[in-house]
Amino acid sequence: MGKNVNTCVVPISDYELIVTRDPDNVQTMLATQSVDWDVGEHRNASWRPLFGDGVFTCRGEAWKHSRALVRPQFARDQINDLDLIERHVQQLLAAIDRSVMTSEEGWTEKLDLQPLLYNMTLDITTELIYGYSVHSQSPSERIELPVIPGFETPDRENIGMHMDAGKACVETRGALWKYRWLLPTKAFKAHCAAVHKYAGWFVQLRLQRGERYLAHIESETGQVSSKRYILLHELAKVTQDATELCSQTLNVLTAGRDTTASLLGWVFYFLCRHPEVFNRLREQILGRFGPYVPSAPSNIEFKGLRDSIPYITSVVNETLRMAPVIPLNERVALRDTVLPRGGGAGGDEPLFVPKGRQVLIPTYAMTRRKDLWGPDVDVFRPERWEEKGGRKFGFEFIPFGGGIRQCLGQQFARTKTAYVIVRLLQRYDRIENAEMPAGAPMRFHHTIENRSGSGVQGHKLAVIMPLIPEPSFFDDLKSEFPDLEIIVHKLEWGQTAAPFPASEWADVTIILTFNTLPTPEEAPKLEYVQLLSAGANHILDNPLFKDTDITFCTANGVHGPQISEWIISTYLAFEHHLPDFLDRQKEARWDRGESLSNIEDAVSKTVGILGYGSIGRQTARVATALGLKVHAYTLHPRPTPESRRDESWTPAGLGDPNGIFPSRWFSGGSKEDLHKFLGSGLDLLVVATPLTNNTQHLLAAPEFQVLADKRPGRTFVSNIARGPVVETDDLIEALETGLIRGAALDVTDPEPLPDGHKLWAAKNVIITPHVSGASTSYAKRVLAILGYNLKRLSEGQDLTNKINRKEGY
Repeated sequence: MGKNVNTCVVPISDYELIVTRDPDNVQTMLATQSVDWDVGEHRNASWRPLFGDGVFTCRGEAWKHSRALVRPQFARDQINDLDLIERHVQQLLAAIDRSVMTSEEGWTEKLDLQPLLYNMTLDITTELIYGYSVHSQSPSERIELPVIPGFETPDRENIGMHMDAGKACVETRGALWKYRWLLPTKAFKAHCAAVHKYAGWFVQLRLQRGERYLAHIESETGQVSSKRYILLHELAKVTQDATELCSQTLNVLTAGRDTTASLLGWVFYFLCRHPEVFNRLREQILGRFGPYVPSAPSNIEFKGLRDSIPYITSVVNETLRMAPVIPLNERVALRDTVLPRGGGAGGDEPLFVPKGRQVLIPTYAMTRRKDLWGPDVDVFRPERWEEKGGRKFGFEFIPFGGGIRQCLGQQFARTKTAYVIVRLLQRYDRIENAEMPAGAPMRFHHTIENRSGSGVQGHKLAVIMPLIPEPSFFDDLKSEFPDLEIIVHKLEWGQTAAPFPASEWADVTIILTFNTLPTPEEAPKLEYVQLLSAGANHILDNPLFKDTDITFCTANGVHGPQISEWIISTYLAFEHHLPDFLDRQKEARWDRGESLSNIEDAVSKTVGILGYGSIGRQTARVATALGLKVHAYTLHPRPTPESRRDESWTPAGLGDPNGIFPSRWFSGGSKEDLHKFLGSGLDLLVVATPLTNNTQHLLAAPEFQVLADKRPGRTFVSNIARGPVVETDDLIEALETGLIRGAALDVTDPEPLPDGHKLWAAKNVIITPHVSGASTSYAKRVLAILGYNLKRLSEGQDLTNKINRKEGY
């Protein structure tokens, strides 16, 4: 071992492997003697569960078949679709713009560009392969997918997460290959299933639509072009095997998304640290393509992009040399063979390699050899690629592999990279490094590809909650955010004081809590508080909320599934007289009473939802499935489809994110507005509004009278919001006099409801002790919101579920 050693034999437990950064050896394995070598069997076995058998994972004859199937597709100019790339570059710019311009000079706030680039390349690649983008950068752009009988619509929101988490498992399985049986498999299998389900759905759509696939997509997406290219559509002209189509497209998806995003991340990592390179490159780009013009087409053509600015190629090559996006390659000897160098006392003689021996190729180490690249090998200097008429490289530089298994998509990756560089440098005259300290060394974060290990650098998360999640959650969090420091403290139920010294708050920047909070002075670095609750009334008067601009976010979205079940189940229980029958059961009495003549079902009834947030939207979904009509009420008007969309967090496939279920929509902050809603003919009134100064005693005697005027004695009231939203005495009066049909109350005023309170004995009322939000999935959903917001924080985007300080929710 040593700085001048380029090939070595490494003993690991009960076997040996060879590591070489010698270009002659690399050329032998990848090109001149490739018949003696193949990728390792364990590589194929590690990758197969996640991405199937495809061009990047197979070996032997299966690989030859895959390459013959896919290779012609990458030889076509149509795959370099600059119009497609431009659409998603615009969404990237919009995502950057969401980091609000704050300074007089026009600087954006500090943001991490890398996650935005991963979103962009995922969006580009999914549209190129399947025709539909996942729109991870701008979820509101997603169109509703067609229905395939027997096939559940894929989870577009989380496909990137499943790919990343699955790859992390693949990497660990590969490293511990002989001992992989020690690893847990439940989470890995779930990620694999989600990834295959995603691709398999589009494969089924293509197989069912056949040659009309492209025409259908153009009519649904609005992206009409006679030159439209979709990889799945073209592959299906060659094979109709659903498993093969799924595997081949997934192989291209992971390569097309991850390596290009990593490469772009590193390009801007270096550009913001080397302003002289940035300025020279920008000057050439403006000279060739002009400045960025909002709302104008780029007018950049593929050939002009490829040939007109050679310095872009120099910058990209130097980036790939400094930070190879594929940091390691490997081969296994198929038979006894020889490498040309590595043997003998000096390491320059042939080296015998027995059949089955694995050889690692550390590309990151090969591109840091001073004897190959010069004494300034550790300096980012694109000019080295222009010297002496332009540097010609061989197997000492294989960023996309080499020989017969060289990456098929490298031209597309370089095209995407060059295009994004051009568009961002057209628009931004300066990009500066915000990482601290400014001279921090490069840090590699390996999950198959190599990205910068910054993420949420400098952040410290304090988790303070009664229910501590499984350790695997924090493992996943650390995998995605390797620089995030996490401390965990368990509270006893009812405890509010911090179970640690106040000094521990000093460097905390993020808190997950219900109401255990520091003073502003105790936590000077605090930036973001994630509440465990959907409501915020309990912290509105806290100085940390009132007197600072720290971002507070609710757990809005965690309660929708279970509370909507409580709402509907208590309503149906009342309509079907279940409380009465349970009382008779306790008396062992078989008595139908008058039930056969007065049980009403829910079909064609109308539910009015006062406060159309996440709980209301999921209630609308469930109610609609039962045949009820939905009337929605919100404080602010929602006159357009766009305004009815909900950008807050919602479990995948639930709720009403696009606001499509209500047949009527009411709004306004006046009593008159409220009474229009209450007078719209409601059989079930769901109270789901937050408790604020404006909603205190929002429903009182006048409101119950309005309900009765339209539906005399017919409305059932369900309150899952907060007790003080309803005037208790007036509610009791409305129940006793028959103004309303009945009520289900999970919250009361006062709360807890004292023994002997007259509400206990009121007619036709179901009372539960504030338990409608209870669920074994509660903690899991809260942590999902935290993970989602950490990702947005690392991207410099607005967090979801932010509390509006003016309105108090």
